[in-house]
Amino acid sequence: MKQKDEEHKTVLAKMEESLNNARLAYESMMAGAEADLKDRIEEMEMENASLRTKVDDLRETKAWMLSEGAQLLAKNIHKGREMTAAVAGVNNAMSAVGINSGLHAGYVHALQKKTPHKEVPLLTAMLRRN
Repeated sequence: MKQKDEEHKTVLAKMEESLNNARLAYESMMAGAEADLKDRIEEMEMENASLRTKVDDLRETKAWMLSEGAQLLAKNIHKGREMTAAVAGVNNAMSAVGINSGLHAGYVHALQKKTPHKEVPLLTAMLRRN
């Protein structure tokens, strides 16, 4: 019986040693993983800060483009020699379209009899001819 007790003690000691070795290996692995995780979190925080800076820069650029950049572009196009004829054509066409649209809207308004004909002399002359 003493021999069996000795064998059990030996087996138990080997099992405890094996368990302690496994626990040490696990703790070592977890410590390394935790350190790696902390390093990765720090890297991601730095990357996040960098991206936030870039987004802020892009917002400022967008605001400048909308406020000053478009005006600068329009001024440079307007002052450019190669664009003089095109800009003049656009300006002339805008005036003609505006005048024609205004006249058309006035005639439509008068034809709907919302305004007395005598207040629209050109329309009165047209109605007399017909």
